[in-house]
Amino acid sequence: MSIEWRQTMCVGDPVIDGDHKHLVDLINEFEKSITGKVDHRKIAKVLLGLVQYTGEHFAREEEIQLKVRYPFHESHRKQHRDVLKQLQHVLMDYTEAHGDIQDTMIREIADFLKDWLVGHIIESDLRMKPYVLKMQAEKSAAKQRRRPSLPISL
Repeated sequence: MSIEWRQTMCVGDPVIDGDHKHLVDLINEFEKSITGKVDHRKIAKVLLGLVQYTGEHFAREEEIQLKVRYPFHESHRKQHRDVLKQLQHVLMDYTEAHGDIQDTMIREIADFLKDWLVGHIIESDLRMKPYVLKMQAEKSAAKQRRRPSLPISL
């Protein structure tokens, strides 16, 4: 069953929200690749892409957390490292397995990916939304103050 992106999953930063949408697409692509005739090479390729993109996303997200002075940055960063290790192990275990073992693993991997992504966004990433929105409001206010005044003619 595919994950459907919802606005309630937005953290307020277009880059991070775009990343999350792309991660949803990648997990849905994985889900699609395990239905019907299973192509283990394609599944491994999708998993590799997911691991690589997740690492890139985490780096962007952590950079934004620093910019918005997110107070839970360090614990969030540790969560990222732990999940990335898990994903790397899943990929390694899957590519080293063969036959029936791979067939058994794919459903477990799909469930793990969906639970992780939705859980991580809802339970962890959405906690930084107020900090993102505050930074955006401060930037907007600063921009308003910098606008030159138009001369008033009497």
